[in-house]
Amino acid sequence: MKENRFIQNREELWNSFETALDEYERTRRVQTSTSVEKFVDLYRAVSHDLTVARTRHYGANLITRLNTLVIRGHNLVYVSRTGWLENIFRFYTNTFPREVRKHKKWVLTSLLLFALPWLVVSYCISQSDTFIYTVLDPVEVERYEVMYDPDAPWNAEGPNPSSQLEALGGYIRHNTSIGLMVFVSGIGFGLLTVFVILFNSVFLGSVFAHLTVVGYGSTLYPFVIGHGALELTAIVIAGAAGLRLAVALYFPGTLGRHTALRQGIRESMTLVAGFFTMFILAAFIEAFWSPLDVPNIFKYFIGSILWVLVFSYFFFAGRNEISRLSG
Repeated sequence: MKENRFIQNREELWNSFETALDEYERTRRVQTSTSVEKFVDLYRAVSHDLTVARTRHYGANLITRLNTLVIRGHNLVYVSRTGWLENIFRFYTNTFPREVRKHKKWVLTSLLLFALPWLVVSYCISQSDTFIYTVLDPVEVERYEVMYDPDAPWNAEGPNPSSQLEALGGYIRHNTSIGLMVFVSGIGFGLLTVFVILFNSVFLGSVFAHLTVVGYGSTLYPFVIGHGALELTAIVIAGAAGLRLAVALYFPGTLGRHTALRQGIRESMTLVAGFFTMFILAAFIEAFWSPLDVPNIFKYFIGSILWVLVFSYFFFAGRNEISRLSG
């Protein structure tokens, strides 16, 4: 059977199952209109359709759609009776890292958009003493120089607890606003998302490169290496979420625009919840750990561990469950 005919024959059943899933996830209980037995029958039918689609090598969009329905159904049939704490634990140990890997195409696209301009502007600044002023105005350049000057008196002082709390609020507001801007910009055909990623890449790359060239790296890098693992990775994931939303809105493929949009929003919001958490954790590290007056070698050691943990988390977390469900 051809894929289009297969979709036509089974589309109504899939929509019924998806409606039942949406109803449960909204109310946290199965309504009388969809009995437990009927729901389980739908779950088994969609699981069978997923097997058929894989066996017949149907398109990736169809397989992804059915696989998403099966995983959501599994979570309802087998996991719905767990407490809210366990559900939160499952989200961060399974769902979020799985979704990041699932959207690796958009994650890698976002990473390239973020990394390449950073490298280009860094090279330009390293070759010209005046290039920095084509990106930042002199007042802003001076502000960052004063902030990270190793000889500045405040760099020799320990952090003030009251100022740390104030800084925490500022970091959370700043970080999450960047992530939200990158994500929401996806409604503009993804072009706004690309622009915001490029803007942040050029800005951060210019600041880092200039401070390194003027010899302030000994103050800058020990400060940023700790929270940078979470913050920079979160920016990339926010970009991936924005691109995913843009694809769902304007390039629905064979799913139909309404179905693709619903699926895209659901998947994007999973990424949003994850990167918002990363931004908040990064803010805590930046406010309470990064300014501590400890030997730089210790900060580099802890920062390196955090980078390894972040990469390991997205590479390994949740693999056992997804293998079991998809096998």
